[in-house]
Amino acid sequence: MPQPRGYSSIQIILHWTIAALIIFQLFVNEAMQRAFSERLDGESLDGFSGALLHMVVGLTVLVLAVIRLAIRTIRGAPPPHADTPAILNWLGHATHVLLYCFIFAMPLTGAIAWFFGIEFAAELHEVGRLILVPAIGFHVIGALAEHFVYRNDTLRRMLRSNGD
Repeated sequence: MPQPRGYSSIQIILHWTIAALIIFQLFVNEAMQRAFSERLDGESLDGFSGALLHMVVGLTVLVLAVIRLAIRTIRGAPPPHADTPAILNWLGHATHVLLYCFIFAMPLTGAIAWFFGIEFAAELHEVGRLILVPAIGFHVIGALAEHFVYRNDTLRRMLRSNGD
């Protein structure tokens, strides 16, 4: 199957929806941390509404990520631009792999921590957040570099469907 020239509308919608939900999660994680500590200490869960919201959004991210990966597996993704230096294409690919791993790992480690009370999973979840934030930054910087430095359509491909 030939590689598509751009992303489909559903791929673009899933990308930006998952991105927005992950950014939202970064802002509500303190409520979850507080509720998790209260739960482990046997206290009443005063911050449970924030924790519940964090769990629902995390589960939503996981479901959308499964759909996104399935579509990517079936449809494919556009190739990197030939005019971009090979090392930057490699870094872009590595960043995408890292982001996909964390998009799946974060909801799973969070669920394991909460539902089974496993502190190690909570610690992995927190370390994951500390890695995910710079990975998102690298992803954004890479997309902006492709657009402004190399002047190709990498960013536009994720903003507008080409109708494939």
